[in-house]
Amino acid sequence: MRSTDADVVRFLKIFTYLPLDEIGALDEQLRSAPERRAAQKKLAEEVTRLVHGEEGLRIAQRASAVLFGGALDGLSVDDLLSVFANVAATEREGSRVAGCAVVDLAAETGLCRSKGEARRLVQSGGLYLNNTRVTDIQAAVGEADIIGGRILVLRSGKKNYHLVKLP
Repeated sequence: MRSTDADVVRFLKIFTYLPLDEIGALDEQLRSAPERRAAQKKLAEEVTRLVHGEEGLRIAQRASAVLFGGALDGLSVDDLLSVFANVAATEREGSRVAGCAVVDLAAETGLCRSKGEARRLVQSGGLYLNNTRVTDIQAAVGEADIIGGRILVLRSGKKNYHLVKLP
């Protein structure tokens, strides 16, 4: 996805089995609408399919959607653990998580430096629980928020994730 416009067509020719006319069409799309990044998306899709197969591609596409703010619905606990394998994580007992204020949990896990910072983050619309914006400073984690009874995903801003694991 991060290939430069100058390199992506060459990479499509080297690393994929796409027909040259399809690569030419992607090159034309790249020239007319570079902001869409159609060639980069196709390169990422094709290489992922070659390396990981159709199922791997499906999981990678779903993971990308999640990492860019998409809903977590339909992903298993194992899928989420693989998506967030390189994300900071904290283990907490279920009894310490269910009913806990989201701002308290954000501070306890280190996602935010303090409860005050977590409150300000909620007020500015930047704190998320399972990729759903937290709009109430008093919001608490419910049993239904604990995915598969095992994990929660906290997010600050667009890219700062923290996984809460329940043993």
